[in-house]
Amino acid sequence: MMLHAGAEKGQSRPLSVRDGIELSMFSDPYTRSPDAQCQVSPDGNAFFVVTTRGILATDQLQSDLWLFSSKQVSDYLHERASRPPSPRLLVKHTVVPKALQYNSYGAVITKAQWSADSHSILFLTEEGGGKQRLFRVGISDRALNALTPAEINVEDFSEARGTVVFSAKSAPTRRSNLLPGVQINGDATEVTGLALPDVLFPSHLLDSGSPDLPRDLWVKRGARLTRINRISGDGAWHFPESAAVQFRPAISPDGSAFIAAKPADHIPDAWNRYQFATDKYRFEKLEIKHDPSGLIWSWPWEYVYVNPGRREVFPLVDAPSAIQAGYYDPFLAKWSGDGKRVLVTSTYLPAKGPTKDESRPCAVAVFTAADRTTSCVAYTRFPQSDVHLDSASFGATSSEVVILWTSTGQTESETFHEMNRTWVRDVNSTIRPEKYVGLRVFLKQDINQPPSLWAAETTGSNSKEIWNPNPKLSQIDFGSASVYRWQDRTGYNWRAGLVLPPNFAPGHRYPLVIQTHGFFSEHEFLLDGAYTTGSAARALASAGMVVLQMGDRTDRHIRPATEEASLMSLAFQSAIEHLNSDGLIDPAEVGIIGFSRTSWYVEDALIRFPHLFKAATIIDGVDQSYMSYMLFCTEYWECRVDHENANGGAPFGEHLATWLRSAPGFNLAKVQTPLRIEAIGATSILGEWETYSSLTLQRKSVDLVYLPNAQHILQKPLERLASQQGNVDWFSFWLKGMIPRQSPFHDQELSHWTAMFMRTPADKPRN
Repeated sequence: MMLHAGAEKGQSRPLSVRDGIELSMFSDPYTRSPDAQCQVSPDGNAFFVVTTRGILATDQLQSDLWLFSSKQVSDYLHERASRPPSPRLLVKHTVVPKALQYNSYGAVITKAQWSADSHSILFLTEEGGGKQRLFRVGISDRALNALTPAEINVEDFSEARGTVVFSAKSAPTRRSNLLPGVQINGDATEVTGLALPDVLFPSHLLDSGSPDLPRDLWVKRGARLTRINRISGDGAWHFPESAAVQFRPAISPDGSAFIAAKPADHIPDAWNRYQFATDKYRFEKLEIKHDPSGLIWSWPWEYVYVNPGRREVFPLVDAPSAIQAGYYDPFLAKWSGDGKRVLVTSTYLPAKGPTKDESRPCAVAVFTAADRTTSCVAYTRFPQSDVHLDSASFGATSSEVVILWTSTGQTESETFHEMNRTWVRDVNSTIRPEKYVGLRVFLKQDINQPPSLWAAETTGSNSKEIWNPNPKLSQIDFGSASVYRWQDRTGYNWRAGLVLPPNFAPGHRYPLVIQTHGFFSEHEFLLDGAYTTGSAARALASAGMVVLQMGDRTDRHIRPATEEASLMSLAFQSAIEHLNSDGLIDPAEVGIIGFSRTSWYVEDALIRFPHLFKAATIIDGVDQSYMSYMLFCTEYWECRVDHENANGGAPFGEHLATWLRSAPGFNLAKVQTPLRIEAIGATSILGEWETYSSLTLQRKSVDLVYLPNAQHILQKPLERLASQQGNVDWFSFWLKGMIPRQSPFHDQELSHWTAMFMRTPADKPRN
């Protein structure tokens, strides 16, 4: 067994994990959005770009805010200038990232937007301890001014006509019923009714970076700061970050009012008649009916109209949004140019029966201020089809609405006009060109093409690349990626990203690593995979392996929950069979990575097909098993419903037998595959311990890696290196019998995994 390998000579250098971490990625426009466009100033004279790269030497992220001149770009586009314009650096910010982020390739300059007068750019910067502060930078003088005090942790903001509205995490204080128990005396505490993580790790409730803290809403006009909570007499306003609501307050054109989002004060019985995407999400399953605190992620929230000058606050629609009903359309509000109407997305209509249409969520609705009525422009298409709302806006007037839908990376546009209080689709609708002095500035990329900045005329076909933040990429051999399609035994048609090694040799059969949990767009550059946690597609390919990046079944929300994991196991098996039939892989040398929910799928596959995989990794995942049910579901009904649906009921009495058959923890004796487990945070250690301890007690090959302070989607460079490089080395060892010599972990992994290999049964059968 060879135990190390060096890079091949005489070739362009293969991509390493370090290269991927230290690439400059586009943060605004976001690199994961293949059609993302730059924000052009309201006067059309300039646009900006934010890029971010990791710095492994200091474990920091560096974000840069760059300014471009529209005129210079136009001159280059029309050949009045021979060279593309050079951007001007307005702000550089470097920090060890701690603020919670939900996207791969996170940034420390975020939420940037133009001021209404085009004279400045407002943005958030992460400061020490993970707090974010709102700044303004001048375009002409680069003057940098803080708009919020350092002690306020800002999450999002909007600006118009000199008014700034921003949401911030409340001071880290506990509500009385979230105290870690009732003190009996100095030596004893009553903890009945608390969740286990709150008992074992009470400090997380005081962490300013905790997603469980409520939100305050503030208004800033000039030097005056006003907290809206005090005007309305409410508690928290913005919904908990853990609900993944990325809602930006929408300010009216005259700056006098705005639309915000806040938890509903209570849940009327009529709301239980609304249609939900799955049975997992039902308001009646909540064990309380009054909790406007914003601390429960499953609590419904609603759009709210606020006029601070008039001290006026009222629900905009008098109905909940659809995020807690299992729908995935974005959540935003936009005013019409005349300030008379507001467009909102993903909301139900007021419950008056409801009729068949009123019971399902409206993807795009319009609120009319004059009579306080709401009408639906278009209803949501999910889950009947895998089509989601991409964006929506008013057209030339407040009686015209333009909608963009998206599905598997493709977009479709529709235009609606109001006729007799009814919205009618224009069958000949087209998207109106943006009025950016004849320019459209956007990211251009493809599955094999790293993103760079391009400009084009809004009319005509003339386009040019104007900036590449990574010119040295030309010296790196990425290998080749393509879209791979096949049909599994259930008749489901799969589409995935397939990455081949550099210098791929037709006829040679390569080891295979399957990465899971998303293949979002075939026109996005495939660097790591769906997420930066664990996945390292191009680096794995550079180490001599074929990588298949698979998504989830799009119909999983409407199929029985008991089939969710087993169908994915069959999909993994079918992918291996088709790649083997195509002569691309060695079916005896296959690995797989599960992350988050797909850890469950991977565990199921290792149990269902004990000899199909030669190595596997699961990372910070759920597995719907008995121990996780007992540890985490006592006080959280969402957790209970998810586990019980997956296993046919609660694990007591008559349903216990189904758990013995289906829950992974009861079936780990069947696992024969060496397994790497990555736990992120103390709660994750608890969640992974059943699998780890069971395999350890059975003297099976299992490796446990702990990242105590990391985020679910890894952001810090050294944490990414430990996870991504660790997996490159793990699969190189088990699938190829070597660890890349250039790996920074070569020596310790070599001795550790060799000992693990020696205790692995030599006669283990393999397919």
